[in-house]
Amino acid sequence: MPEAANPQHPILADLLCRLDACQREAYEERAGILTFEAGVDRGLAEALALLDLIHQNPLALSGITVLQIELDGGSEWLLTTDLPFARQYLGDIGGKEIAVLNLKDVLWGQYGGIATLTTLG
Repeated sequence: MPEAANPQHPILADLLCRLDACQREAYEERAGILTFEAGVDRGLAEALALLDLIHQNPLALSGITVLQIELDGGSEWLLTTDLPFARQYLGDIGGKEIAVLNLKDVLWGQYGGIATLTTLG
């Protein structure tokens, strides 16, 4: 496992635990490039890689994932804090995952910046 996979600072380690597998992989790749190809100090490379990830996805550390799904022939958006469970649930109800999206983009693009959450019935 590359050095970037085991961050030096405990605060960084705590924040990285909040990333999903794809986000963690992107972080590790960026930190590795900065460290080994750009010659940036490891601690700084780790911090910059996390900042870059947050810049690309401001909600990366929130633990919230938005799935665009197809259900009963229409598009819907599923908000979750447990992606594996949400995917299992989606399969159980006969839905299909279309994409993982940015919550801010969905709120603005689909709901004009404000939405009401309801419980699943």
